[in-house]
Amino acid sequence: MAQLKLRYYPDPVLKQKAKKITIVDGSVRKLAQDMLDTMYKSDGVGLAAPQIGVSKRLMVIDVSSEDEPAKPIVFINPEIIEQDGEMVGQEGCLSFPDVFFEVKRYSRVVVRFQNLKGQTLKLTAENNLLCRAIQHEIDHLDGQLFIEKAVSQLKCDLEMTKAGLIDGDADALSRELSQQSSQVAAATEGETIKLKSDKKEHILK
Repeated sequence: MAQLKLRYYPDPVLKQKAKKITIVDGSVRKLAQDMLDTMYKSDGVGLAAPQIGVSKRLMVIDVSSEDEPAKPIVFINPEIIEQDGEMVGQEGCLSFPDVFFEVKRYSRVVVRFQNLKGQTLKLTAENNLLCRAIQHEIDHLDGQLFIEKAVSQLKCDLEMTKAGLIDGDADALSRELSQQSSQVAAATEGETIKLKSDKKEHILK
């Protein structure tokens, strides 16, 4: 068992597209196990090889709860071959400590990958954490980061600023976000009132 050193934003390796693994051998299996050990010790649910400084298309995921036995999945050369729908939910990332915000993802994906035996498999995930984790980790393999897919760029900037990952005025960003939320709430309330009014007019007619 080995705990590897995590790479944190803005480490350049996180923006590199990882290379395909051509041979599944003992070195790949050891790397996968070390990645799982690192992920578990870091309280993560997913980890991609670039996050430990290795630019290879390898990722590990385990979305089982604390009350369940571990259910690790090792993905070698994963590729999403089907995707549809939409879901929004909060995400974090081991390479971005203490940063959390909402990200839009596909609600259903089919991923093709190789396992540690070199066998090619397909897996479908829909409307769950596994579905979200698969997309998040494959993004890492493509040099894409979840900060690029935030639902609210303002919320993302606030979280990044509070974590010390970018320069900025957290208080000012917080006030701007609060003002924006109030405006959205007011607009939504106005639309609801209009819908009720239209419905009442339609009934009266």
